[in-house]
Amino acid sequence: MKKSKIWIRVCVHLLLCTTFGVHSSEFGDAVTDDITSISLLKQNIPKDYKIPVTFIPKEVGGMCWVTLNVFHLELSLRGLADKFGNISSNKYNISILIEMLKETRYHMTNLEVITSDFECHYRDEKWQTGHYFQFVEDFLKTARSNRDSPEECDPPPCPTTTKASTTTITTQYPTSGNEPLRFLPEVVERSLLSLLVIPIAAILFLFVWKVKSRSNQHQSDELNSVEGGLFKGTEESLAPPIDNISEKNRLNIIETV
Repeated sequence: MKKSKIWIRVCVHLLLCTTFGVHSSEFGDAVTDDITSISLLKQNIPKDYKIPVTFIPKEVGGMCWVTLNVFHLELSLRGLADKFGNISSNKYNISILIEMLKETRYHMTNLEVITSDFECHYRDEKWQTGHYFQFVEDFLKTARSNRDSPEECDPPPCPTTTKASTTTITTQYPTSGNEPLRFLPEVVERSLLSLLVIPIAAILFLFVWKVKSRSNQHQSDELNSVEGGLFKGTEESLAPPIDNISEKNRLNIIETV
């Protein structure tokens, strides 16, 4: 009887040690894999390369920060992996991180509902390589320490910047009422109007000059015609009549005879 109890205890201890050893090795391998992959990606991708990401800060997400960022971070990594060829080492290392995110997302519940509740809090930015993978590393560490995802997340009020910008746009570009729509800023409209004044003034000046030149030409033609008539009349008055000359010639002829 005592021997059977001893064997039972030995078997239980062996089972516990084996289970704990397997989980510890898996956890250690996962930690080693993601740290190695992230360090290699930091070295291979240029430091000034900007990677787009959609995220929610920790101060906004709170206990739901991992749940809120897992899906969008996976999409960001997939987009980054598509930049490389199938045989690229960068694509392989990124695929390791994507598998870790998929495993994390698999154990989460109500992910779609929680994500939609925080929709107005997401931010779209582009980070350089170092900042981006530091965020990925921080996310994986937080996900391991908080394996139990919260069932409910209460979102804070949406930021008011969206409403303020909408009000400003409506004020600058009214869409109703008697006030006309403005397709260009007021400063641009004024500058265009000032530029139109110059050609309009030039056209008016040319028109006035043309009218005056025509009137002066007409007056000069009338003056020339009047002067020509007077000069012709003077010549005619100075010339002796033809009949008188002929009569005098005749008298001279008669006297000589």
